[in-house]
Amino acid sequence: MDNRIRELRNERGLRQEDLAEIINVSQQTISRLENGENSLPADILVDLSKYFRVSADYILKLSDARMTREYRIEADRYIENQMDLFRTYERLSKANKCLIRRIMICMEESEQKRE
Repeated sequence: MDNRIRELRNERGLRQEDLAEIINVSQQTISRLENGENSLPADILVDLSKYFRVSADYILKLSDARMTREYRIEADRYIENQMDLFRTYERLSKANKCLIRRIMICMEESEQKRE
């Protein structure tokens, strides 16, 4: 378990502090989990699994397969949806691409203000 969490974090180029912020725990929690000092609570396991897009079994070293078949199907659907958006965007005129970017920036700023 300790190696898998550290391995996944390092693959993403994250510091312990970064991962802690992403899954809403302390840096000390991440450190203790990576060093095997704490057991892994179910809620944190689920958050790690979702963030890293791997199965809980992979994190727990019960399997070397990173994704379950169902998760792979879900991930493939997600990727295809993102590609559809990208292809639609690529067909837009330069002016409309600029407009879309400005709209997205405004929406992101609006959401950040709500947080």
